[in-house]
Amino acid sequence: MTQPTLFVCSLCKFPVAEPGAGDTPGGQHLIDQITDCLNAQADQGEIILQPVRCMAACDRACNAALSAPGKLTFIFNDLSPHRSAPALVEFCRQYAAAASGKVPYGLRSPAIKQATAYVLPPLVAESVAAVPGSMASPSAS
Repeated sequence: MTQPTLFVCSLCKFPVAEPGAGDTPGGQHLIDQITDCLNAQADQGEIILQPVRCMAACDRACNAALSAPGKLTFIFNDLSPHRSAPALVEFCRQYAAAASGKVPYGLRSPAIKQATAYVLPPLVAESVAAVPGSMASPSAS
């Protein structure tokens, strides 16, 4: 099982429709909720939670991305700081167990289905460098 990293924007604001949590940004509140879920489910160590300062999608906050070597990358928008943590943690577990990171659509929670903005192919550095004429190939320098 490959250890995934869940990147979550710590600066995202609370959506207009959701009440805030004092001075805590929505993204940080979501990170705190995810941490609580990971601790309660004994998932720490299986999933790396990586706060980031900005994911440049402020109009679609809260934002997160899930990635692992050799697996698909999922980009999520419009996550609820109050309600998304359990669904994100569950999806991270499903993703970690899936060989290519492809969790069958029918197994994804409604919250994950709704929040999935993009799914990117795995980054394979060797194949990028091997493409003739690509900027990453040694002959392009």
